[in-house]
Amino acid sequence: MIEKKWDFNKKKTVRDYAWQLGMLVLLCLQVLLVLYYGGKKAGFHEDEYYSYYSSNRTAGLYEPDREWLDKDTYRNEFVVLEGEGFNYSLVATVQSWDVHPPFFYFLLHTACSLFPGIFSKWLGIGVNLFAYAVNFFLLAWLTYMVTDRNKILTFLVSAAHGFNAVIISGVLFIRMYEWLTLFVLLLACLHVRAMITEHSMRKGDLSFHKFLLPLMFVNYLGFLTQYYYIIFLFFMAAGFCLWLLWRDKNLWNCFRYGLSCAVSIGMAVISYPASLAHIFRGYRGTGAAAEFLDGANTADRFRFFGSLMDEYVFDGHFLLLLALIFVMTIVLFIRKKKNSEVKTFVIEGDYKTYFLLLFAVFGYFFTVSKTALLLYETSNRYELPVYGICMLLTIAAVYTLSGRIFRALFINERLRRAGIAFLFFLFLAQDVHELVTGKVLFLYEEDRDRVEYAKENAHAPVVILYNAATPYHVWWCSDELLEYDGAYFMSEDNQEEITDRIVCGSHKLIVYAADGDTKEESLALILRSNPELEGYRMVGQKSLWSVYEFE
Repeated sequence: MIEKKWDFNKKKTVRDYAWQLGMLVLLCLQVLLVLYYGGKKAGFHEDEYYSYYSSNRTAGLYEPDREWLDKDTYRNEFVVLEGEGFNYSLVATVQSWDVHPPFFYFLLHTACSLFPGIFSKWLGIGVNLFAYAVNFFLLAWLTYMVTDRNKILTFLVSAAHGFNAVIISGVLFIRMYEWLTLFVLLLACLHVRAMITEHSMRKGDLSFHKFLLPLMFVNYLGFLTQYYYIIFLFFMAAGFCLWLLWRDKNLWNCFRYGLSCAVSIGMAVISYPASLAHIFRGYRGTGAAAEFLDGANTADRFRFFGSLMDEYVFDGHFLLLLALIFVMTIVLFIRKKKNSEVKTFVIEGDYKTYFLLLFAVFGYFFTVSKTALLLYETSNRYELPVYGICMLLTIAAVYTLSGRIFRALFINERLRRAGIAFLFFLFLAQDVHELVTGKVLFLYEEDRDRVEYAKENAHAPVVILYNAATPYHVWWCSDELLEYDGAYFMSEDNQEEITDRIVCGSHKLIVYAADGDTKEESLALILRSNPELEGYRMVGQKSLWSVYEFE
């Protein structure tokens, strides 16, 4: 019986302690690598600004017309002010106006409350880095269980995962997806542990305090982190219930399990009622439903997200790895006809857990590919929670199949170990290639020069020409605007003569102009309003903005 193999009280050997030390060293190296890339991060994605704003809002961002705003006015919207920390009710209220649940914003608000008045990328990265470290242990635990305590394979999966460029990118992207990954992995660990041990599962009985209660806790926080958690839970629950029925032929287990899931999600909805509006009436909820029901987009969307995983997770080798798995499986089947002792299954350990993970991951990947936003490489964020499990399943299949082929072909132990070493080198080489070719996302290193320019001109008068159709795009330049003493806001739709004495009398102006139909007219209006200015030149561009220097 599998249950008898899993003796958690077994005395550890020197080799066990050496392996645990190696895993800790591996984690430390990966954390150092994340910190290195965190230091290289020079700018922010527009959604990252919103993370800070949703967590720390003071009076609310607004865009006046023909008025000055000093630096503190808009800086206060991104930081926690003295005496206003740990205000979680305000965070929940602000977030209810958007389309996401509040748990991640509670965490970011907590970090910012510990350092009032400070706006720093490191606060957001620190929150995600904690989840990243937990995810390291969760993925290692999941691999260890699925592969029947294969330490070499656990180390290989942990190394390939933690050094991967897109996994590092998830830590640097100051949003909720690293934490969604945590709850997805924790959910997977709970179910796999229940299937392979007697600690959480007995035939005919589901342990409440060892399985159902932790499951409810994970469901509650997972739902309040990102609504995509429901997708993974749905497919995990469906696969698990099918296994329960196959194992016990007892509907009572499925009923108790389903009731526990329903109660935990219901409690999350009760504690955050805005979630129902977000899912069923919000623009993202209704848009996602429309995309899911549109059968015409299925192939293109699946191809889009599949190519992202291929390029950013497997460095363009995913189809090659699948082909290798297929060929090795065929070879083993042929060998099995000649030798009945040859094993053909593709993974170490309990095959039921392998197929449960495969079913849940494919269901999540497909559903998210049908509903998520198509945002080029930044769309990796939506599939990030299952990338680690995808790597686990793929690496485990290649590892196990190649090992069994070595044995079936009577290759000696030394050659088998050499093959394992080559496999380790192969997957790490993919990670290194991705890192050196610049596949770590969300760094925005091109923003460094623009921020330096803003620092050098911190005391110069600044004019913000915003597009009245999209005024909120102003805050996409916040890292630069926070360096200036203040800025004069102007709508590009307003072509009346400028009367402000500073704008009309300065020998130098820095102008941020949004792309719009009247941008050129607005630039000419500024030049015409100030006789001290002779002309202007472009000194930078960012997304939908151009920066000009008037002298």
